[in-house]
Amino acid sequence: MKKKMPLISIIIPVYNSSQFILSTLASLEAQSYNNYEIILINDGSTDNSLDILENYKKKHNNVILYNQKNSGVSVARNKGIELSNGEFITFLDSDDTYSPKFLEKILCRQKEENADLVYCGYNIISASGKLKAVPCLFKEGYILNFYLQRNGYFHFSGMLIRKKILLEKQIYFEIDRNISEDLLFTVQLLNNCNCYCVKENLFNYIQHSGSVMSSAWSENKWLSDIEGRKHILFYLVNNYDKNDKQEILKLASACIFQREISYLIDCVKKMKYKNIKYYLEYSDFNEKARLFEKDKLNKKDWEKFKIINRNNKMIWFLYTLYYRIFRLNVKFF
Repeated sequence: MKKKMPLISIIIPVYNSSQFILSTLASLEAQSYNNYEIILINDGSTDNSLDILENYKKKHNNVILYNQKNSGVSVARNKGIELSNGEFITFLDSDDTYSPKFLEKILCRQKEENADLVYCGYNIISASGKLKAVPCLFKEGYILNFYLQRNGYFHFSGMLIRKKILLEKQIYFEIDRNISEDLLFTVQLLNNCNCYCVKENLFNYIQHSGSVMSSAWSENKWLSDIEGRKHILFYLVNNYDKNDKQEILKLASACIFQREISYLIDCVKKMKYKNIKYYLEYSDFNEKARLFEKDKLNKKDWEKFKIINRNNKMIWFLYTLYYRIFRLNVKFF
């Protein structure tokens, strides 16, 4: 007798997504593989999202709907894991979509290797509808080193994950973090799994004007993002046990340093020079700078670091002008 195809739980947190959620759900209805359940976590929406979800559930018998007070996307995803019945889990945001063959192809690869984790590439669709394929080198095996080097990109929503791994290794999303909350989750997965891939872009990340990632970042977002990367380093210090541990820790530290550079350059652009002075004085930024020098930094980051490291308001002001007026037409260094 043919073995029953495994159940896949698709976890979707929903917050004020009434404009997008039906398009997202339509991309699931279009899947060529149909043994899946949809777990919708309404995270205290204040628009009519809950009404839409309740009506949708009435018409579909493979939907679990859970309503909670607004607690953040991490709490919602963790609740989805708790409620899931599938052997495998995927995560999808309420405004993104899967291509019609996503589940079929990613599960087929899983069966070929009996894999705990399979990923695919993804596209970015702009607010104007323009599609851009994100470059991905599609590495397989133990790829944590590769991931920390940022040599090619994939997105956690393009992953098929064996639920048993999440439970056994106690891998959950960080709560109380409103930006980059998926990074530690991904690192924990990569530290515990060999990865396999489908070498196609089967997931669509859709940008909207005003979204968290497309809007200008506040100082709190930058600092929360940096803190999240410090949590990754702390996790690896305590949980990574392979022979190349020092190399891995240096890569994780470089990820923090690169983000700090981006934050400080953003301060330059916004003429927040006091913020830069404060950060240079009270953080370990300069200590990390001595550790890395040019090692582990790409050319662009190194040039930005030199601007910050001058610790000179006149230099910073000139670079502010560069970004605001000349940008691509003037090269200072």
